[in-house]
Amino acid sequence: MTKYTRADRFFRWQARNVERPTLRFVGSQPILRQIFALTAPLGAMTPRDMVPQKDTNGALWFTPPEVGPDAPLLIYIHGGGFTIGSPHTHAALVAHLARSAGMRAVSISYRLAPEHPFPAARDDAIAAYDHLVAAGTPPVAVCGDSAGGCLALQVAQHARDTGRAQPKALGLIAPIGDFSDDLAQRFEMAPDEILIPAAWPRRLLTCYLPEIDPALPTVSPLRGDLTNLPPTMIQAATGEALAQDASRLAKAMDDVTLDLWPDLAHVWHLHAGRSKAADMALARLGAFLKDAVK
Repeated sequence: MTKYTRADRFFRWQARNVERPTLRFVGSQPILRQIFALTAPLGAMTPRDMVPQKDTNGALWFTPPEVGPDAPLLIYIHGGGFTIGSPHTHAALVAHLARSAGMRAVSISYRLAPEHPFPAARDDAIAAYDHLVAAGTPPVAVCGDSAGGCLALQVAQHARDTGRAQPKALGLIAPIGDFSDDLAQRFEMAPDEILIPAAWPRRLLTCYLPEIDPALPTVSPLRGDLTNLPPTMIQAATGEALAQDASRLAKAMDDVTLDLWPDLAHVWHLHAGRSKAADMALARLGAFLKDAVK
C-alpha cells in the first residue's frame, strides 16, 4: 500500500474541497486563469539552484547545474484544459523533472481558449517543436500533462508524419486522449475523480472546440495513428476520469509503461517540492526518460 505524507493528504483534501468547487462554480476561464496563476506557485517549490530563464517567446528554460548547458533537451507542454496555465504555473514540476531526467528543459507557452480556440494550441506546440529542431536543438523527450499531454502526443505524431527529427521518449501525465464521447459523463462516473467536476469538460468543449468535430484525429489522438511513436511513460491517478484515456493509450501505442497511483488528484505533480508523492512520481518519470534516451 502506498504511504503518503501529511502534505500529500492535505493537497488531496485541497483538491476535493477547494479547487473542485472553484472549477465548478467559477464559469469564467480568464478569471480561473488568474486564480491558477496566483495559487499554483504557492503549492510547489522550484529548486533554489535552478532559476528559470524566460525567452522572447514566453518559454521558460531550466538547466540543472549538474548537467550543464549542452545536456539533452526536454520540451514540456503545460496542462490546464487549453484555457488556463502557463510555464510559470508548472515551473516547479518542470524543474524537478529536468533534474530527475538529467536534462535541460524548456516549458513552452501557447495561446489559450476561449480567446484562441482550436487549432491555436496545437499549432503553437508544433511550431515550438519545429523551431527547436530548426535551431539545431531537437528535443530528445516531449512531455506534458492533461491538455499538454494531448498536445505532446500531437507533436510526436507530427514529427513522425513529416519526417522531422523525432524525440526518443514521451512522458505523459494524465493526458487527454479522446474528446469524442460524452466527456462530462466520464468525469461524473469516475470512481475517484477528486479534482475535476463535470462542469469543467463541458466548458472546455465550448471554449476550445466551438463547432469543431471532437472525433477529428487532429483533436483526439486516440482517433488517429498511434503506432511508431517513441517509448512512453504515462502516469495518472488510479480513479480519475483520465485514467481511462491513459489505459486506452497504453493499449493503442507500441511501447508504453503505464504508471498508476492510487488516492491522488489529477496532476498531483504540480506540488513538486512540497509533496513527497509529486517528487516520487517525477523521479520515476525522469528516470524513465533518462533510460529511454541513452
